[in-house]
Amino acid sequence: MDRDTGQRARHIAWLGSSEGSTALLGGKAASIDRLLRLGIRTPPAFCLTTEAFRSHLLDGPLAGRVQAAFAALPDEGARASLVTLVTGERLGLELAAELSAGLDRLRFERRADPTLGELLAVRSSAVGEDSATSSYAGMHDTELGVADSEVEAAVKRCWASLWSERAVEYRLMRKLPLHGEAMAVVVQALVPARAAAVVFTRHPVTGRTDQVLVEAALGFGEAIVSGEVTPDSYLVDKVGRTVLQRDPGSRAADGDALTDDQLHDLVTLSLSIEERYGAPVDIEAAHAGGHWYILQARPITTH
Repeated sequence: MDRDTGQRARHIAWLGSSEGSTALLGGKAASIDRLLRLGIRTPPAFCLTTEAFRSHLLDGPLAGRVQAAFAALPDEGARASLVTLVTGERLGLELAAELSAGLDRLRFERRADPTLGELLAVRSSAVGEDSATSSYAGMHDTELGVADSEVEAAVKRCWASLWSERAVEYRLMRKLPLHGEAMAVVVQALVPARAAAVVFTRHPVTGRTDQVLVEAALGFGEAIVSGEVTPDSYLVDKVGRTVLQRDPGSRAADGDALTDDQLHDLVTLSLSIEERYGAPVDIEAAHAGGHWYILQARPITTH
């Protein structure tokens, strides 16, 4: 393989069979790749790697203006200019062709699962995201219900979210590089979730390792992660799987987010992932078609 061909191949990585590092895939895509490699039910996905990001921003006609804007950060005009530059420039012909090929393969893959529909989730996957020192929780964009024809625009908005007001303010507060590290983007089959949940196999407040905390709500999980809703909360004994405490959320009038069987299945699955990871984990999951899909799993590194 010559150098040019190898470089192009690094623009798209098929998750579950990628040999890429976190530096190439970003935190979120690397996590999804690990889940798929372990054979855990996770929607099929591919990743536009950090090489694709750099190709669009730094190797083409945008390079000079992008570097000038980097140098002027945190100036508001420079931040806004970066957003406009990234979203306004069409992908180069080669990168656009690679994205189209990835979408063709993903269309084939998702048809193998009758629960999955035709729509997609497009998720940012920044380098340094979900690390031991910086979580960037909710800082970068995720777009749900994206049609194939809308993916290119959604990818560019995810890239541009690296310079949203809140992301730049977060880096200022944390004394991180203002231009941000590179951004990969996950393109994944969308789970038509009846309910979604976040699971902590170590209690995030007390640090207790003998309890599992589950937070769940009807619909998609982004409402939980972003804080738009107060989820139903379930505290479960890790050994006996008994529910120690239930607290209804802000949508209690719509009914319980999870049945007892769904809660039991989710806790059992989460603990099996904890065992495979060899550490407590923070999990995002969606329930559809009678079973759970795991969307994300991260080792819990801090208390």
